Amino acid sequence: MGLFKKKQDSQPTMQNNADIIDGISLLDKHESGLLDDKSFLSSFGKVKVFYSTPFGDHKDGESRLFVLPAQDKTAYLPVFTSIERAMELYEKAGRLGFAIMEGSFASFLETTKMINEGNTPIKLGAVIDPGYYGVTIGANSLDAVIDMTV
Repeated sequence: MGLFKKKQDSQPTMQNNADIIDGISLLDKHESGLLDDKSFLSSFGKVKVFYSTPFGDHKDGESRLFVLPAQDKTAYLPVFTSIERAMELYEKAGRLGFAIMEGSFASFLETTKMINEGNTPIKLGAVIDPGYYGVTIGANSLDAVIDMTV
C-alpha cells in the first residue's frame, strides 16, 4: 500500500483537545480507506504532534537510543497525537528525564530529515502513535512524504 505501512493494535481514546481529535479523526479515516495517502498527509502535516529526542537516559542509568527498529540500519522515531501517549511509551520503555516537544507533523518530518543529514549510525523514519496506529514512514520515503505535507 502507498508509501507507508499501517497497523492498529488497539483503539484510541478520544480526548477533549481539538488537535488530538483532528489527528485521530484523520488517522481513523486513513485507516478505514476514506483518505488516500496524499490527502491524509496533506491534512495531517498541519496537525500538532508531540515527540522527544532519539537519545535519552534509561532507568538502568545508561544512555540509549529510543526508537523502534526498521530494516537496513534504519529506525522509526515515534511521534504522538498527545502528550499522554508520548509519556506512556517512554515510561514503558524505561526512559527517564525526557523533554516533550511539540510542533506540526510537517515540522517534525523536517527535523527528522535534518537529523538524518548528520553523521548518524542509522537513518530515521517516523511512526505515528505506536501501539495505537503505527503508521510508519520509512527513512528513504521522507522527502516524498514531506512534499505531500505542504
